[in-house]
Amino acid sequence: MPDDPKLLSFLNELENDITADVQPDAGNPADFRELSFTRIVSEELDAAGVLESPVICHYEHGRAAAAVKVSGYSLPDEDSRLDLFISHYAPRSHSEVPTVNATEVDTAFRKLERFMGRALNGLHEDVEPALPESDMTSRIFQLKGKFDRVNFFLFTNCRLAIRREKQRKPQVNGVPATFEVWDIERFRRLRESGAAYEALNVDLRTQPNGGLPCVRLDAGEGGFRTCVAIFPGSLLRDLYDEHGSRLLELNVRSYLQAKGKVNQGILTTLKKDPADFMAYNNGITVVAEGIVFEKLKDGTLGISELQGMQIVNGGQTTASIHRAAKEFDADLSQVFVQGKIVTVDPARFNEVVPQISKFANSQNKVTDPDLQATHHFHIGLERVAKREWTPDQSSKWFYERARGSYQTARTREGSTEARLRDFDKRYPTNQRFTKEDLAKFEICWRGFPQIVNRGQQKNFNQFMVFIKQELGELPEKWEPPGTDFRRYIGKAILYRDVQQIVKKNEVITAYRVNVTNYAVSLLAERTARRIDLEAIWKAQRISNALADTAKGWSQVIFKELLAFAQTQPVHIDTVLKSQECWDHMLSLDLRIPKAVERELVSGVVQNAGGSSSVDATKSADELSTDDHNNIARCRELSTEQWLDLVRWGNQSGALDSKQLGIATTLAGYAAQKWARDPSIRQAFRGVEMIEAARAAGLFKR
Repeated sequence: MPDDPKLLSFLNELENDITADVQPDAGNPADFRELSFTRIVSEELDAAGVLESPVICHYEHGRAAAAVKVSGYSLPDEDSRLDLFISHYAPRSHSEVPTVNATEVDTAFRKLERFMGRALNGLHEDVEPALPESDMTSRIFQLKGKFDRVNFFLFTNCRLAIRREKQRKPQVNGVPATFEVWDIERFRRLRESGAAYEALNVDLRTQPNGGLPCVRLDAGEGGFRTCVAIFPGSLLRDLYDEHGSRLLELNVRSYLQAKGKVNQGILTTLKKDPADFMAYNNGITVVAEGIVFEKLKDGTLGISELQGMQIVNGGQTTASIHRAAKEFDADLSQVFVQGKIVTVDPARFNEVVPQISKFANSQNKVTDPDLQATHHFHIGLERVAKREWTPDQSSKWFYERARGSYQTARTREGSTEARLRDFDKRYPTNQRFTKEDLAKFEICWRGFPQIVNRGQQKNFNQFMVFIKQELGELPEKWEPPGTDFRRYIGKAILYRDVQQIVKKNEVITAYRVNVTNYAVSLLAERTARRIDLEAIWKAQRISNALADTAKGWSQVIFKELLAFAQTQPVHIDTVLKSQECWDHMLSLDLRIPKAVERELVSGVVQNAGGSSSVDATKSADELSTDDHNNIARCRELSTEQWLDLVRWGNQSGALDSKQLGIATTLAGYAAQKWARDPSIRQAFRGVEMIEAARAAGLFKR
């Protein structure tokens, strides 16, 4: 079969990504090309909702019929499944796309099955405790009997010789199992599709009546076809059981667990009054690329198949039904849910679905940031990125607002070899970043590494909450100032340079992504976010002093993460996502070296005469590092936050009249957009009050 030129081009682009990611001079197996390939694929599947917070961990042992191998695993927080993945990586080839046949696929999956069996039977006892494989195998052993299904994934940079759909087995080691192959062709479709969702075709002919009865309304030309049907609770349970979060990928919200009053009420009704559920529930909204109508067993016309189905409103309902059945043995025989089904042209999914989802949601408030890629913030940032050249005028940073836009632009502009080389020079692959990447850089900078560790989707949702809070409703033609764009890139360079430092450090043998997140956040916290991002932008790299600090700190962070995890009653995967872990890291005695202090930007505004706005007798250069940090920390709080602090201090009696006066003054400075800085004494007292309020739970780090 002749190679598709576009597929070969995509393969070479992926290989360039791997080359940029791998460290050829490192002796650790985690830096081999296959591990880099696994890391890249798993991170993109995390962003797409196929996996959740995947952990890369290579383990291989035995030969022939006794061979076992695994490349990593994933354990969704709000699900009861185990995901295991294995990579089949072929050596790089510039001239052709390698293929993988059915025998090789089956061999890989058998290795993964054997690994699972051995892990469930106590493999961790035979693994060196200090190795990351020990954490992985012990985690799986601890969950024995607690997950109700397992998904096996094969990642390969080859093309499947014969296309195969998802395979299922009734049981593997006593657990229902599915098998999926992500080959180079499917991975390209994911990147280039412009959508994160996976089209799901749902056959309803297995329902008792051979389908779902419905009321059908066909709109006029250019309108939508809409149906109303009644979904059995057991059907929604089975769909979520099989597809998980991919069923809800286009939903504007992720499942909020059972913390909110609405979700608690859903679970309570399902457990105690299942027959009343339909009367109390608002129902779900479904979009589909196509609806197949057939005569049902009772002779009426109904829905026999939904093509490209997605639930865009009712994710809370669907996930709660699944949870009620799995965790609480709720009787779903009496549970029914009203469903509105709307057909949408596949080409208009990204345009239409967010609007349907926004206006359909009523159980929990939905705000504009939920619209994700179509939000004016991302569109405006993309426009600025297309204009801004790096300081040496040699290249640009490519903001991949919509999935696949980089590859689409490369294919469109690179119609000849010369133009392709020009595009690659103008937009190097290491200067491409996605909206999920941006969220990771920004949330680490703000000091929330525990949120970043919870996975790309949850982290991105939090990022959008911040954007809404700080920027409010944005006009259609909104764009960030060039200075803001350069600061975003400065944070990107900071994160990626620290990431490379962590990867090169042979002392750090596991949890490198988590170490990077904590290292970047600690650098930001310890400097009160006074790292000179403009200087990083100009140099397109961090300074030697900052790099040396990151190298030394990352080793300490890695050891402390392992030590702290051993003191906790839960697995290290859970520890790394916890506020307690971040609080512990903040307590470490990590000090900013003098060389880095000299590079930090001032925390104060300079007056025309050169004196500090905080003390007329001192210049900014004469203030101590603590003075600068305290001023910067006070400036981070908004007017509303300072007023909240005043109310808390007054009502609780935690602050005396003098402190309340200082806090009120600082609220006034914030309202004036910090045209005046706090004095040294005000800043010192201000930070004391901030820490006291945080300890009381007023402000979350």
